[in-house]
Amino acid sequence: MEFEIEFTEGAGPADVEIALLGEATLEEFRRFNEILAADPRFRAGLAMLVDVSALDTSALSEQSLAGMSEPIVERDWHHPPAAVAIIAAGERTVGAARTYRAHLGGSRSNREIFETRGQALAWLEQQNRP
Repeated sequence: MEFEIEFTEGAGPADVEIALLGEATLEEFRRFNEILAADPRFRAGLAMLVDVSALDTSALSEQSLAGMSEPIVERDWHHPPAAVAIIAAGERTVGAARTYRAHLGGSRSNREIFETRGQALAWLEQQNRP
Protein backbone atom coordinates (compact mmCIF):
# COMPACT_ATOMS: atom_id res chain seq x y z
CA MET A 1 0.00 0.00 0.00
CA GLU A 2 1.23 3.45 -0.83
CA PHE A 3 0.05 6.65 0.81
CA GLU A 4 0.29 10.38 0.35
CA ILE A 5 -0.13 12.86 3.21
CA GLU A 6 -0.48 16.57 2.56
CA PHE A 7 -1.02 19.14 5.28
CA THR A 8 -2.86 22.04 3.63
CA GLU A 9 -2.01 24.77 6.16
CA GLY A 10 -5.59 26.09 6.19
CA ALA A 11 -5.94 26.28 2.40
CA GLY A 12 -9.38 24.65 2.45
CA PRO A 13 -11.88 22.79 4.60
CA ALA A 14 -9.43 19.90 5.14
CA ASP A 15 -6.36 20.47 7.31
CA VAL A 16 -4.78 17.31 5.97
CA GLU A 17 -5.49 15.33 2.81
CA ILE A 18 -4.57 11.66 2.67
CA ALA A 19 -4.66 9.22 -0.22
CA LEU A 20 -4.25 5.47 0.28
CA LEU A 21 -3.45 3.51 -2.88
CA GLY A 22 -2.73 -0.05 -3.89
CA GLU A 23 -3.29 -3.25 -1.96
CA ALA A 24 -4.38 -2.62 1.62
CA THR A 25 -2.56 -4.60 4.27
CA LEU A 26 -2.67 -4.36 8.04
CA GLU A 27 1.11 -3.90 8.25
CA GLU A 28 1.18 -1.04 5.74
CA PHE A 29 -1.82 0.63 7.35
CA ARG A 30 -0.05 0.55 10.71
CA ARG A 31 3.08 2.03 9.08
CA PHE A 32 0.96 4.80 7.53
CA ASN A 33 -0.63 5.59 10.91
CA GLU A 34 2.78 5.73 12.63
CA ILE A 35 4.15 8.16 10.04
CA LEU A 36 1.05 10.37 10.23
CA ALA A 37 1.00 10.45 14.04
CA ALA A 38 4.74 11.23 14.18
CA ASP A 39 4.41 14.31 11.97
CA PRO A 40 4.80 17.45 14.13
CA ARG A 41 1.85 19.06 12.28
CA PHE A 42 -0.48 16.27 13.37
CA ARG A 43 -2.61 17.30 16.34
CA ALA A 44 -6.09 17.07 17.79
CA GLY A 45 -8.90 18.93 16.05
CA LEU A 46 -7.84 18.41 12.44
CA ALA A 47 -10.35 18.09 9.62
CA MET A 48 -9.20 15.21 7.46
CA LEU A 49 -10.00 14.21 3.90
CA VAL A 50 -9.08 10.57 3.29
CA ASP A 51 -9.32 9.20 -0.26
CA VAL A 52 -9.42 5.41 -0.42
CA SER A 53 -11.01 5.24 -3.87
CA ALA A 54 -7.80 3.73 -5.34
CA LEU A 55 -7.30 1.31 -2.44
CA ASP A 56 -7.60 -2.40 -3.18
CA THR A 57 -9.58 -3.81 -0.26
CA SER A 58 -10.23 -7.23 -1.81
CA ALA A 59 -7.91 -9.06 0.62
CA LEU A 60 -9.33 -7.43 3.76
CA SER A 61 -11.43 -9.53 6.08
CA GLU A 62 -13.66 -8.38 8.92
CA GLN A 63 -10.82 -9.29 11.28
CA SER A 64 -8.32 -7.23 9.23
CA LEU A 65 -10.60 -4.19 9.32
CA ALA A 66 -11.00 -4.56 13.08
CA GLY A 67 -7.21 -4.73 13.38
CA MET A 68 -6.82 -1.63 11.24
CA SER A 69 -9.16 0.31 13.49
CA GLU A 70 -7.31 -0.47 16.74
CA PRO A 71 -4.38 1.95 16.29
CA ILE A 72 -6.79 4.62 15.03
CA VAL A 73 -8.97 4.31 18.14
CA GLU A 74 -5.85 4.79 20.25
CA ARG A 75 -4.68 7.72 18.10
CA ASP A 76 -8.12 9.34 18.29
CA TRP A 77 -8.08 9.04 22.09
CA HIS A 78 -5.00 11.26 22.23
CA HIS A 79 -5.62 13.37 19.12
CA PRO A 80 -9.32 13.32 18.23
CA PRO A 81 -10.05 14.71 14.78
CA ALA A 82 -12.66 17.42 14.25
CA ALA A 83 -14.09 15.51 11.28
CA VAL A 84 -12.98 12.87 8.79
CA ALA A 85 -14.46 12.68 5.29
CA ILE A 86 -13.68 9.39 3.55
CA ILE A 87 -13.92 9.12 -0.23
CA ALA A 88 -14.58 5.55 -1.36
CA ALA A 89 -15.49 4.11 -4.75
CA GLY A 90 -16.82 0.71 -5.68
CA GLU A 91 -19.07 -1.59 -3.72
CA ARG A 92 -16.25 -3.53 -2.03
CA THR A 93 -14.29 -0.43 -0.97
CA VAL A 94 -17.39 1.39 0.25
CA GLY A 95 -18.35 -1.71 2.25
CA ALA A 96 -14.87 -1.93 3.78
CA ALA A 97 -14.98 1.79 4.63
CA ARG A 98 -18.36 1.33 6.34
CA THR A 99 -17.08 -1.61 8.37
CA TYR A 100 -13.93 0.31 9.33
CA ARG A 101 -16.07 3.32 10.37
CA ALA A 102 -18.29 1.04 12.46
CA HIS A 103 -15.24 -0.30 14.32
CA LEU A 104 -14.28 3.31 15.10
CA GLY A 105 -17.66 4.10 16.64
CA GLY A 106 -19.87 4.81 13.64
CA SER A 107 -21.38 8.29 13.58
CA ARG A 108 -19.88 9.05 17.01
CA SER A 109 -16.44 8.98 15.35
CA ASN A 110 -17.49 12.01 13.23
CA ARG A 111 -16.46 10.16 10.08
CA GLU A 112 -18.61 10.06 6.99
CA ILE A 113 -18.20 8.21 3.70
CA PHE A 114 -18.70 9.87 0.31
CA GLU A 115 -18.45 8.85 -3.32
CA THR A 116 -16.93 12.11 -4.58
CA ARG A 117 -14.35 14.63 -3.45
CA GLY A 118 -16.88 17.45 -3.90
CA GLN A 119 -19.37 15.80 -1.53
CA ALA A 120 -16.65 15.17 1.04
CA LEU A 121 -15.34 18.76 0.93
CA ALA A 122 -18.87 20.17 1.17
CA TRP A 123 -19.51 18.09 4.30
CA LEU A 124 -16.21 19.19 5.87
CA GLU A 125 -17.14 22.83 5.25
CA GLN A 126 -20.38 22.32 7.22
CA GLN A 127 -18.68 20.90 10.31
CA ASN A 128 -18.56 23.07 13.40
CA ARG A 129 -14.93 23.62 14.17
CA PRO A 130 -13.29 25.69 16.88
